[in-house]
Amino acid sequence: MDGKHIVMQASAHSGSYYYNYKGTFSIVLLAILDAKYKFMYADVDCNGRVSDGGVFKTCSLYEALETGTTKLPPAIPLPGRTQQVPYFFVADDAFAMRHYTMKPYPFKDQPASN
Repeated sequence: MDGKHIVMQASAHSGSYYYNYKGTFSIVLLAILDAKYKFMYADVDCNGRVSDGGVFKTCSLYEALETGTTKLPPAIPLPGRTQQVPYFFVADDAFAMRHYTMKPYPFKDQPASN
């Protein structure tokens, strides 16, 4: 799950509404792809000022996951294993940690490996 800024020319009288942190005007494409790079969900509706996580919080999928009106498939074991592993979305630090989101571990204060 990630967002991509689609650069655009600002419309007249839009002010800074579409102006993003990269110094351009944009709208944000939020996309979720499966393991074979097939689009499973896309949202193109938010101005460039909003972070990827903010865009997700305004999309229909977020509301459906939070209210339970849509669910991920049930947990299953990985091949050759017996422990149940839940389905989740892989996302970067722009997204909030939720039971359906896997984010990178923040490597703060980690001991140096030898």
